Amino acid sequence: MDGIHDTGGMTGFGRVQYQKQEPFFHYEWEGRTLSILTWMHLKGISWWDKSRFFRESMGNENYVNEIRSSYYTHWLSAAERILVSENIISEEERRHRVEEILAGRYKDRTPFREFDEKQIDEAIERMHEPHSLAMPGADPSFALGDEVLVKRMNPLGHTRCPKYVRARTGKIVNYHGCQVYPDTAYTGTFEPRPLYTVAFNARELWGEDGNERDVICVDLWEPYLTAAGNTEGK
Repeated sequence: MDGIHDTGGMTGFGRVQYQKQEPFFHYEWEGRTLSILTWMHLKGISWWDKSRFFRESMGNENYVNEIRSSYYTHWLSAAERILVSENIISEEERRHRVEEILAGRYKDRTPFREFDEKQIDEAIERMHEPHSLAMPGADPSFALGDEVLVKRMNPLGHTRCPKYVRARTGKIVNYHGCQVYPDTAYTGTFEPRPLYTVAFNARELWGEDGNERDVICVDLWEPYLTAAGNTEGK
């Protein structure tokens, strides 16, 4: 899905604003949002690509609005819709709770049980367990050193192929095995596809505005690619 979130390689947005000694959370609700995401992760609820799809579907105005939008606003919006899509809560329940909060009628419920320090430590340990993302799948069509052309794409669904590399030629510099293909994973269909790191010369991406000594490396799945010289990407 092409939208306001895909701004890689673009200019004209002004300076990046940041706070020195910025707090981890600006508001209490942001910490609660992270707790919800942690719970979803530990429960094995489908998250990464589905979350990106729902964030991309927020609409451009909501995504960039300085008052209504923030990092944790995006994550909370996605979490709500994932919980509905997984039938953990209903859309009616979600809407009712939002209405309660907006009207000032909602009151925090008293937790029905306490988490001890051991449970917290175990949860943190599980989140940091190392694991490989590689999965069994088809043999790669490209080898290290091959020149490839990124296809010209305008997908309606979720994709991890940034616009600024489409219809551009690069070289395969690394292969990561078959990994879950995000363009179908957001629908719940997990199809491992070969994943490569492709290096692009800055001049190839931005013409004379790019420094000829700069190289940009982008991880791209095989369905995004075709052999260099193939007219499919042009």
